[in-house]
Amino acid sequence: MTGDQSEPWDVSAEAAVHINALMDLFRQACQMQGWTVNEERRLIGWTDVTCSAGHEFHVTAWDVVSAPKPFGVDPSEPWCTKCRNVDWVAECLAVLKSAAKAQDVKLAATDEQDESGQGHVVFAAECPRGHHFTTTGKNARNRYGDSVDVLCPDCRRAAKFAEGFAKVEAVIRETRSTVAKRYSNGVGVRCRRGHLHTFRVDSRDGRNAIRPDFCGACNKLAKFQEFSEEAKDLGITVLGSQWVAASRAHQAVCFAGHEFGLVPNKIKRGCPECPRGMYGGTVPPHDVYYVASGLDAATGEETVKPGISSGSGYNRLRQHAEDGLTIQHLRIPGLPLGMARVLERFVLDGLDREGWLSIRGVEYFPVAALQDVLDLAGEWFTDQPGLSPRPIVVDGSDVYDAVEAPEVLDVVDVDVETAVVFDSDEVTAIAALAR
Repeated sequence: MTGDQSEPWDVSAEAAVHINALMDLFRQACQMQGWTVNEERRLIGWTDVTCSAGHEFHVTAWDVVSAPKPFGVDPSEPWCTKCRNVDWVAECLAVLKSAAKAQDVKLAATDEQDESGQGHVVFAAECPRGHHFTTTGKNARNRYGDSVDVLCPDCRRAAKFAEGFAKVEAVIRETRSTVAKRYSNGVGVRCRRGHLHTFRVDSRDGRNAIRPDFCGACNKLAKFQEFSEEAKDLGITVLGSQWVAASRAHQAVCFAGHEFGLVPNKIKRGCPECPRGMYGGTVPPHDVYYVASGLDAATGEETVKPGISSGSGYNRLRQHAEDGLTIQHLRIPGLPLGMARVLERFVLDGLDREGWLSIRGVEYFPVAALQDVLDLAGEWFTDQPGLSPRPIVVDGSDVYDAVEAPEVLDVVDVDVETAVVFDSDEVTAIAALAR
């Protein structure tokens, strides 16, 4: 071994020289800031210091000397947190006293300061309701820097709970849901279709979740209904009864009788077998209203299905018969433009008001709703200006008797030309109204 090779202890001694130099810079920085070093703990240890204002805190020498400015610090930008936040603390204190006066909250200063290190004094407080709590000027502002409406945390919590429970009651009334169970911080709610959900009022996210579209399963049904109505605008009937996905095909049939897969995201393309350019222009409207019932093969339940179709309506009734709805009660063809859809919506809205819930999709109901379906159809014709309904439409017990003949599939037809009289002067106005 030659004498030129350095030993490990030689390296340590050389490093000590640099460390001492850095510590000298640190001491100079302390003098520039007016700090008094209480206890020095070398380069990376916590060093206790007292600023010129008498605030005690601790820093590491390395943090000071490694700052980009000469000697690590600038006298105009004190490192002492309390000195740096004097104006901010004073402003917060003024806001706290103003809010306390407005809310009739009693404040008593203590000798303590909060944990932020900014110098906020802790106050013992009492609200008008007798709640005791501690607060500081920092607590007088919310996350956005605005003055808080309620200083007392218990009163604030109670107000948020009250707001949440009020929203729950409003949603229950609007959606006609029922309360399954009540909790101190929430409510268990069943939607009209029996899906159970829990609304929590003890968190911001929980209160935001209290809204009429809270039920995911019902939302899918609403999305399917919207899709089905959009398809009807193009003269297309969706054969399925539930939402699949926006990018997935739903079985449908166009006014010309072509069955195809209709993708919601590509609904404007219409039927691929019909002439290009037909959709988006004028297409034959749904002009048939019908009512069919039977044992639904999809659910195994006795079901009534009111609906609309185009042309004669027999193709759609045949499809229902294949699904088990072989009893056909009513078929009204030849309705003026748009009237079939207005009639359909009137009946569905009426069933909803009567409390009937669909058991499949949005248009399949328990067979017990049959008489209400027929009564609502007759009521609609009765209330239309310019229409003079005859007993064959209004008296359901005489006209709408079920014809149970699966082989024949008889239909009680109500012909608009003979059963419902249109005043010739009113036909145009009614058609425009029904659009």
